[in-house]
Amino acid sequence: MKVELHLHTSRYSACAIHAPHEMIARLIETGYEAVYITEHDAVWRDDDLEDLRAEFPAIRIFPGVELTLGSQHLLVLGTTDPAYLSLGAERAALEKARRENHLTVLAHPFRWAGSSVMLGGDMLPDAIEYYTANHEPGMAGISRAESIRLKLPLVNASDAHSMDMIAHYWIETHRPVRRADDIRRIVLSGQYELRTAAG
Repeated sequence: MKVELHLHTSRYSACAIHAPHEMIARLIETGYEAVYITEHDAVWRDDDLEDLRAEFPAIRIFPGVELTLGSQHLLVLGTTDPAYLSLGAERAALEKARRENHLTVLAHPFRWAGSSVMLGGDMLPDAIEYYTANHEPGMAGISRAESIRLKLPLVNASDAHSMDMIAHYWIETHRPVRRADDIRRIVLSGQYELRTAAG
């Protein structure tokens, strides 16, 4: 399965250019089989997600959120719970996600100063982003070194804010992603591959 872990739409992310139906149509056109919609500090309502799924049955559409925690951005994959938006602290978000079996990913961890502070803490995210459309190759190299040092999985993701950012970076798995939280088991067990458009 070709899976997108990090995607924004203009519905809830002010920095995104294209609407949900445009982004999902582009994902299907480029061969994706599953996507996590991770708006900035906003969660989709379950009934709105169901409407989107009904419109696009060719792809599995899962919820998520990209939390802003100071200078850090943490993806929580699989949730529609608005309680995440008021936690405010990285440890509280990580603990809640772990209790609920949601995958946590530190997004573009070396993009700017302070964006990787939690990697020095006593509770780590489940994974860190490697290549994304918003993470320069040099930053990806630092992610790789930190993943080795901390024994954390790396994931590729588009971090797409527009249709042209889709299908550059993703993960593929031979395991089925039927439910939102299947992705945590897949990533933690290493049952996936990192993919880029460059090969």
